[in-house]
Amino acid sequence: AVVSTQSTGHYYITNNLRMNWAQQAPRGSPPDKGSFPLDHFGECKHLMETYMECLKKNNYNQRSCRVQSREYLQCRMDNELMTKEDLDDLGFKGIASSEKSDNSSDDVT
Repeated sequence: AVVSTQSTGHYYITNNLRMNWAQQAPRGSPPDKGSFPLDHFGECKHLMETYMECLKKNNYNQRSCRVQSREYLQCRMDNELMTKEDLDDLGFKGIASSEKSDNSSDDVT
């Protein structure tokens, strides 16, 4: 509770209020997939840069860069920088073959 002293006109917060506020502070939760190591040796850096360039070129529309995203995640799994999972389960079902062939035909013109 806030308490005032009539003689000085100052206000102070009692210890009970401080403890209640600290106990009610929101607590974070760990990520669903856990943590994963950073790419200290740059094993997948070129794919990450390609993905970032694609995002910039496409106004940060992630759907336009799904092939690059898939390749980057595959590289991380291949180099044990993240847990191996089926990319289809991560939302990349059918991406590699269909969009790569579409993109390669666009580059020819």
